[in-house]
Amino acid sequence: MEMSSTYDPQREYSRGFVGCRYDPRAVELFCDSVLRAGGNPDGSVVAANWGLEESGKGKLTMTWLHVESVWPGCWPGPPQLVGDCVAHGGANAIVTSMACEILDGKPDSVTGIIEGAPELTPTAVKNIPIACESLYAWRGRDTDGWSCAEAATVATTKGFLLRKPYPSLKCDLTEYTSETIRLGGSRPPSKEWLEESSQHKARTATVIKGREQVRDFLASGYGIFNCSGLGFASTRSEFGVARQVGSWSHSQAWIGYDDRESTIAKYGQALVCWQNSWGRFNDGGNVVEGTQHTIPDGAYWALASTIDRCTAISLSSVAGWPRRKLPSYGAEGNL
Repeated sequence: MEMSSTYDPQREYSRGFVGCRYDPRAVELFCDSVLRAGGNPDGSVVAANWGLEESGKGKLTMTWLHVESVWPGCWPGPPQLVGDCVAHGGANAIVTSMACEILDGKPDSVTGIIEGAPELTPTAVKNIPIACESLYAWRGRDTDGWSCAEAATVATTKGFLLRKPYPSLKCDLTEYTSETIRLGGSRPPSKEWLEESSQHKARTATVIKGREQVRDFLASGYGIFNCSGLGFASTRSEFGVARQVGSWSHSQAWIGYDDRESTIAKYGQALVCWQNSWGRFNDGGNVVEGTQHTIPDGAYWALASTIDRCTAISLSSVAGWPRRKLPSYGAEGNL
């Protein structure tokens, strides 16, 4: 697909561009990679072993508030310049897990180090602190489109880069640009790049299935990105809810879950908050009902039943999967 300065991701995806695809072989390789590294690709087992089950039951979880407290103005980030939605979704999931780990403030179970927030410029933060290009560079071809499983494998094995200059790599990733997005591809990144990116990895990842797992992993402070064929309205209701309409072969991140009784009574089920990678593509209400908080630009709530039609992966932070007690922002039912 050709890139231009007038690229409109919503138009392109609505026309049928395939930004994400399901690749059974990639899933198989991802699961094998996780197992060989000592992890578990089955989210239900991870949740049981690490005590994450029911951690989000009946609660309002807003992980974007934790991200915003570490990196104010982080979302929505710049709109996609090409069909690299999977890399954006993965980067947003990593940002979520990293921010929640930083706020948790506990020493890493392996290294004993307490992770702090990397120092980044305001410009870097507004471009999303994790450079999605550093994931996308490993896709192995110059054409666009990718799979969640491949992106998760890269994040856990080859790592990622922060939004800053890398003189030794002869690139500056401070901003997401038409030049940085074409790094790598059919010509894989250099040995020096790999040495640098290997310093920043998600400890492990796991496949998430079903609404309850999404709810509980988010409530425990872990970012999740998904691949689906679902499209959504660009206008939100008074309280930020968007209808599922049309079809996009697209990857996005989940950044919140509303499992409050009042929400279920109103909508017939819980709500899940989606963060898109198209900049400020939507409008309408953005206040979280019953609170004074707002969802980010480019985000929207949707019925939790949309989860049933997605494939999804959660990326842990450097520390693995410990259950976290995230700070409260005062919203009723919030962690």
